[in-house]
Amino acid sequence: MQPALQQSEEMAQVVEITQADLLPDLITNLERSGCVAERLAAAVCRVRDLGGATNEEARLELAFFVRAWQLGHPGVNAVISE
Repeated sequence: MQPALQQSEEMAQVVEITQADLLPDLITNLERSGCVAERLAAAVCRVRDLGGATNEEARLELAFFVRAWQLGHPGVNAVISE
């Protein structure tokens, strides 16, 4: 079994959005949901502690979350990567 820190790093995802001024709002909402999110660039953040048991589950959970967030921010596109 891997240490928790290594596991957390492996389950990190990166989110890039098209409107940098909305990144603080996205990060705040992710943190309210229990994720750890940190800004990497003007429109990019890394998200950890997604709650999924596997990388795929974590990615799907984040994709659903980001899509729901986008519904409140029409016109913002997002790309999720590892």
